[in-house]
Amino acid sequence: MIRLAVRVRGDDSAGIVLSELLELSPAGVEEKALDDGVEYVIYGAPGELPALPEVRAAAGDVLVEDLSYAAHRVLHLFQEVQPAKVVLVGAMPRDVDAAGTIRRYVLDLTPPPDEEVTARFGDAAGGTIDLDHTLAVLRYMKAFPADTVVIEVEPADRNFGLGFTDAVEAAMEPVLAMVREEVGMPTQVPASDE
Repeated sequence: MIRLAVRVRGDDSAGIVLSELLELSPAGVEEKALDDGVEYVIYGAPGELPALPEVRAAAGDVLVEDLSYAAHRVLHLFQEVQPAKVVLVGAMPRDVDAAGTIRRYVLDLTPPPDEEVTARFGDAAGGTIDLDHTLAVLRYMKAFPADTVVIEVEPADRNFGLGFTDAVEAAMEPVLAMVREEVGMPTQVPASDE
């Protein structure tokens, strides 16, 4: 069973988020009140839940989007949405830090050379999906706003699979706190009573 949760500030946007999630999950959405908002939860087996790129929840001025698809498709999304701020979160092997190390940086928006972007577009069309391809293509096309931050975790394992390694799992709460800080939400979230 997979649990997909979206936390929303307690303002008018909560109703918008709920209606969007109900469109994706006609079977229903669990609602849980939080001190500073509400959490909507969808449960399902693998293959029953909507694909993550389809789960877009507009929570106030925040759009939550899984960008695990080809860089040119992410480019089209950014051209459509034209965000004022972007916070990208990912696990990228840089081989310079221990597994679980968190890196947070303001993205250098200098476009990469033409040859690199041509190669990245070719890789993306061939199915390569990773943060570096997305960063290169969107920087080249000037699709990122000036306020773009990247939060990366050094993975312990490069193989595909379900769940996180212990090192990455231990980094999740600090990463979520950084994301909350970047989008102006409280960094402390009440513990779940589950």
